[in-house]
Amino acid sequence: MAIIIGKNNVFLLNTRNCSYSFSVDQEGLLRHLYWGARIDSVEDFKNEPYIWEQGFHPLNDVKREECSSFGTMRFKETSFKVTFADGVRDFRYRYAGHTIDNDELTVVLEDTVYPLQMSLHYKVYEDADIIEKRRTVKNCGTEVVTVERLHSGECSLPGAGWNLKNFNGMWNSDFDAYEQKITGGKTVLESLRGATGHVANPSFVLYQHAGETYGEVYYGALAWSGNFKIVLEQTPYEYLNILAGMNDTDFEWRLAGGEALEAPALYLGYSPDGFDRMSNAMGEFSRRYVMPKPMAEKPLSVLYNSWEATYFDVNEQGQLQLIDKAAQIGVELFVMDDGWFGQRSDDHAGLGDWRINTTKFPNGLAPLTQKLKSYGMQFGLWIEPEMVNPDSDLYRAHPDWVYHYASRPVMEGRYQYMLDLTRQDVQEYIIAEIDRLLTENDISYIKWDMNRGMSEVASAVLDRSEFKTIWYRHTKGFYHIIQSLRALHPEVEWEACASGGGRVDYGAMPYFDEFWPSDNTDPLDRLSIQEGYSYLYPIKYMRAWVTDSGNNGKRAMPLLFRLHISMCGALGIGLNLNESTEEDMALLKKYVALYKEVRSIIQFGQLHRLASLPVDGLQAVQYENGEESVLFAFLDHPSRWRTAFTIRPRGLDAKRSYLVEIEGQQDQNYSGAFLMNNGLKITLNHDYASCMVRLLPE
Repeated sequence: MAIIIGKNNVFLLNTRNCSYSFSVDQEGLLRHLYWGARIDSVEDFKNEPYIWEQGFHPLNDVKREECSSFGTMRFKETSFKVTFADGVRDFRYRYAGHTIDNDELTVVLEDTVYPLQMSLHYKVYEDADIIEKRRTVKNCGTEVVTVERLHSGECSLPGAGWNLKNFNGMWNSDFDAYEQKITGGKTVLESLRGATGHVANPSFVLYQHAGETYGEVYYGALAWSGNFKIVLEQTPYEYLNILAGMNDTDFEWRLAGGEALEAPALYLGYSPDGFDRMSNAMGEFSRRYVMPKPMAEKPLSVLYNSWEATYFDVNEQGQLQLIDKAAQIGVELFVMDDGWFGQRSDDHAGLGDWRINTTKFPNGLAPLTQKLKSYGMQFGLWIEPEMVNPDSDLYRAHPDWVYHYASRPVMEGRYQYMLDLTRQDVQEYIIAEIDRLLTENDISYIKWDMNRGMSEVASAVLDRSEFKTIWYRHTKGFYHIIQSLRALHPEVEWEACASGGGRVDYGAMPYFDEFWPSDNTDPLDRLSIQEGYSYLYPIKYMRAWVTDSGNNGKRAMPLLFRLHISMCGALGIGLNLNESTEEDMALLKKYVALYKEVRSIIQFGQLHRLASLPVDGLQAVQYENGEESVLFAFLDHPSRWRTAFTIRPRGLDAKRSYLVEIEGQQDQNYSGAFLMNNGLKITLNHDYASCMVRLLPE
């Protein structure tokens, strides 16, 4: 049973492998009891009075809470902050009741004096091992209440010595994974850019002693694409307090009578067996409950993006030539990147003018789409609809449509301004323009980019008292636009890009069909980027291109090495096919065909990180669907003449026999038990060596 209510107001939430428990204590407050391996007996949890006799340290700081509020002798970081009309600035609540609707528990808290109600929502995905937490605050009175902080959830872990895994990156260095020990005080992960950004991801992974296949791991991911904040506070009271939600910096929301404000979802999970199970649980959960249908069930096409072949110098003849070449190697989706619209010859002009440049394309896009149709291929375009260049028809007509202060010049980022998505007319314009573009042309795919953060957080249509609502309104406006366009064009595939992986989060996932995890396509860099990404995000959403990057004088890498790395995700081709040799074209054609054979295993199968280059001197990753397995192994350079390696795959049937096929050459048969325990020996004997291995059940 997913939700159990015991005696003395003890609540027990159970997934397949995890339990989460809290209670209503003698004061009517919610006290966190447990998060960890599954416990079926709710009677085991005692709701006993909390005894604390140290007066200098207040009891509410010592308690592990589910909903802490600013003030009321709480000196730890709290998850809620409010100001009432008369200036009172704390929320003194009591438990008021609960409801259960299928697998969702809602616990209602009410202030003891003021008509303010907080609903804590707990949704249990029992089969996927995930618990969703979110909150709604409602003003049940008539006077305005100001919310200054509303986190999605609060939880805690007992003891000290917790390790955190997250990503400290930047543009071109996305998903740079790091680990740190939380020894005391507060560790804060956040974004103040108006979007997720690259510096930190809205997620956390916590453990004390864990690896890929052993140890307890506690993790969470926030479903929000705007400013976020995660606070991990190691208290002196032998517990780690965890808060996650929208960032409260420069945030304020005025609730009129009868109005409510809902925080985004926080997905929590627990793995008793290390990071491997964590990654696969999140992959399965996202496919079943977060990814938009029907694309969630369909493998992503092999695409070609013409950016590196042409950059901004796109035109009809050049794109037709590239289409012919892409068709020769088996590409299914052809994407024309930046430069096709407005007066766009570089990144200084044209954003916002989503009309086809008739100088570059005098016959429109029809010659391209007709040629693609003759090959059985689809067509896609790049757009950046949240932005506008000062040098554009849109900005000249509507200079008030950007975020700005009336008395200051607008700061440029990448020669562009950010459109004011709090405005209904701006939202309607973007929806209408992209709808027209998709309606007038045979377009199957859109790459949605976003290349700057917010600066002047002010709007011409909002009172200045509402400027602190803009961060929230902007993200909601973005969601509304993409949701509206998906409803108008449900057949179109949408990719989320934000200078690479700046919008990889579970808030964007319901509106997009894939992510672009990094603008960095250097193969060696991609190994660590893709490894970092894979901890909490699904492989199906990980676009990976074969490009000329890494073979451009920085360091030359074989095409096969680049292909293998890109085959570890949703394969794309981004190199300049006009400069590809006959041998290159033949190799591309061979491996595009091979990828199509195995992509359902890669995109939908279980993922196993078998070796990591910095630790093991070798990178190895496996994908398996319970039957067949695909493995890739990578070596940057032999160290001390070591060229022989042993890889131990996982998830095989111990009693079954498997035919080992290395780069298409059949080796011999081994039992699953032998391969998992003794391992498979492979040879990598030169710089940037790689191989693909298939384990085929007999």
